Formats: sequence, structure tokens, C-alpha cells
Amino acid sequence: MPIRELNDGDDLRLNEVFADATTPAGHMARSLFRPSSDSPLIRSVIAEVVPDVPVGAAAIAESPLHPYRAWVHVEVAAEEQGHGQGRELFEAVCAEMRGTALEGLDLRARVQAGSAGEGFAQALGFTPLTTTRVIKVPAGALPPAGGGRAEDLEIVATGSVKLTKAFLAWYTAVNRDDAVGPLTIGRVNNAFLSEAAGAHGAALLNGAAGTAEAGGLSAFAVSYAREADETAGVLLSAGEPGAEAAAGDGTAVVDHVDEEPPTELILGSMFETRDDAADVTGEEFAAAVADAELLLARLSVDADVVIEVTSGMPVVSALADRLLEAGTASELYRYETLSGPPADAN
Repeated sequence: MPIRELNDGDDLRLNEVFADATTPAGHMARSLFRPSSDSPLIRSVIAEVVPDVPVGAAAIAESPLHPYRAWVHVEVAAEEQGHGQGRELFEAVCAEMRGTALEGLDLRARVQAGSAGEGFAQALGFTPLTTTRVIKVPAGALPPAGGGRAEDLEIVATGSVKLTKAFLAWYTAVNRDDAVGPLTIGRVNNAFLSEAAGAHGAALLNGAAGTAEAGGLSAFAVSYAREADETAGVLLSAGEPGAEAAAGDGTAVVDHVDEEPPTELILGSMFETRDDAADVTGEEFAAAVADAELLLARLSVDADVVIEVTSGMPVVSALADRLLEAGTASELYRYETLSGPPADAN
């Protein structure tokens, strides 16, 4: 099967061949299909049965905030699947990245749980790393509680130093299984909390469940703006900051809908920065879950809210489980992030 470098305009041809992406993760993965470049560092290839008639593509891209691994995405037209083209594309794109800074990095693939893509990745030797759930909480589903703690709620600018320091500690902690590189306050702010990243507003909740390092902060939330007349919004997960969109780690545009899109939040608990965060049996953990629920309730009074919950977020995961079991939240999507062998091993 002829395989060549992906060029300008090939992404449009691929859109004509592939079925529409139905999830934010699918859109994010498709965004990798663009010409190879050194800044951002990406290598991409395309397969054609005849000139200008593509059947699939593959790409490997750097992940600036996670410099020890790289994203990979391989996709083949539905009618061509099962004939080995995917493996050929994967091997071809791995060959393209040799001699670059991508060589030797572990690979990550993000796929919808239970999809053919998950099975394909596992056939290539990828293994499950983390699970991400996208959870929707309808407006008013969680009546605000804890009225006596109004003094603990603080609305802050997204450029707040207190928020940025807390976000840095939290982001590093919840990515224990997918280590981040050295981060500065400025880089975290640019990547997650700036206007360019889409950050729109932020709230802090102080409480006994917070850590001394965080100045008594228990939980925080950051909301993200979107163009209401263009899309149903963007989803920014703990592992996919908006500032990394050019490298495939960022904004995932979902299909246009007529109804008002929900508010997208990053919801973090400072309990998740603790070394004993995995201990879900203690009173402090229960208090942290209650604080996260209180903050979420106050931010979802007037608008539907969407949050992404990863398996590296024990407090918010426990809260999501509780809300789903009670029927006060619904799961929109579930993704699996899989870890592959170093790219030069293929």
C-alpha cells in the first residue's frame, strides 16, 4: 500500500473519507493529521489506494507539558479496516520520527472505551493507563448546601497567583501515572489559566480538607469560555491543556448543537495532591469529597456543567460515582488512554 508524507490539503481529503468524529477526543485526535513539522514536533503519513484517494493516516506528536511521551493516532477508513493498513501506517510513522526528539519516547493513544480503536491499540501492544469520564451535571441538580460557609468561597481572576500555584500542584499530582515535565508558574498560567487557553473564571473553596502547602485551599474550579455561535464548546481535561492544541494536547471541538452548551469546568481537589490521596477511607477524604460537591453545586445552579474526571483524581472520581449513582449526573463519554512501547522499539 503506498504511504507518503501527509501534505497540506490532505486533512480535507481525509475528512471526506472518515466518518464524522462523534466525541471531543475524536476531534482532538483528528487534529494531529497535518503536515510534519519541527515546531510543534510532529510526523505524519497518509496511505492512498490511488493518488488523491486516501484510505488512512497516522501521526506522532510531541506533548510539551509531558516531554517523556508522545501522542499517536492511527485511523483507517471503515471499509478498509481489518486488512493490515493500520499496522502499516503505524510502522511507517514510527520510521518517520526516528532521528528526532520523538524517538525513544513512550507513546500514548486516547480512544473511546470499547471502540475498535481500543482493540487495535491493544493489538499493537498498548496497555490501559488511565480512564477519563466526561460527566454532565444539569443546572440545579445539586442544590447549594453549606450556606454557613459563604465566607470560604472566593471568586478570583484566573491569573491569581494562589490559583496558579494550586493548579500546578494539583496538575502534577493527578498526572502521577503520566509524569509532567518541570513546570513554572508562568507556563502553567499560559497553558491553563490564560485568555488564550480559554479560561473564563475561577472559584476557590477554603476548608479543613485543604493542605497547608495550598494555604488552606480545599478545592478550585476553572471555567472555560467558548464561541456559542460556532460550537458546543471545548472540553479541557487534566491531561489535555488548551495551550498544547497544536501538538494534539488541547482543545477538542465538539459538534454544533442548537441548545445552549454546558459550562466546561476543571474541578480539582487539593486533597488529590497528598501522598495519601489514594486512601479513600478516612474522614479527611470524605470531607474533601463534600467540599468538591459543594463547589460544584454552587457553580451549577443556573447552568449545565460538564467536567472531565480521570482515574488519577480520586476525590472527584468518588464524587462522580456518587452523582451518577444518584441519577443527578450523566456520563456523556468514556475514554481510555493507553500506553505504548517506546517509538523506536517498533
